[in-house]
Amino acid sequence: MNTQSNAVEVTITSLKDLGYKQAVTGDTFRSQAQYALENIAGFPESVPEEAKTQLYDGYRLRYNEKNPVEVYAVIDGNYVKATAEMEANKKVEKIKVGVDYAFSFSQQQFGQLKNEQPQLHALIKAWRDKVNKYCGNRLNDLKRQARNILNEGKQRERSATLSFGERILAVLEDLQVKCKNAQARGDETANEATFKQAKIAFMTKWNHPTAK
Repeated sequence: MNTQSNAVEVTITSLKDLGYKQAVTGDTFRSQAQYALENIAGFPESVPEEAKTQLYDGYRLRYNEKNPVEVYAVIDGNYVKATAEMEANKKVEKIKVGVDYAFSFSQQQFGQLKNEQPQLHALIKAWRDKVNKYCGNRLNDLKRQARNILNEGKQRERSATLSFGERILAVLEDLQVKCKNAQARGDETANEATFKQAKIAFMTKWNHPTAK
């Protein structure tokens, strides 16, 4: 597959220019990871299927830009990359395969191809495997950047000198976020509304220990 087609063209004029462009890319990627943290419940430790599907749709768009549709000739039931002569020959059976075509099959349809058209199944599987690997790598990149952001926050918290009261509040706020994420994942033991009430009751008692 041609992995160079429609690639982002970046002109670098010097090491200084390289440093600047790299820094811009890093800032952009950080913003993307921050968006994921704010809009995907449980990210990066878990990714709901709906969110993963939408991310993969975007990753596939980019893969499709870099890897355009390829034409294959069908020769005695085998699928071979079509030469210019084959493409021009109207008598040669041909098929166009790309990201959209490879993922146009449902899992059931794709499974049936293995028995009905094994050669076509193998061709499509090769495409799907490469695309899924690309998407998985991009998602892992996003997860790593998100974890870096979270770790930076934890380091800042550890370096700050908190009073015991401030530390209690920080722990409760952290637990509230975790409770919200757990509830979004379907954890039946997590209830954000109940936790908020319990948090208010605790802080009221803590700040006013003599109150009845």
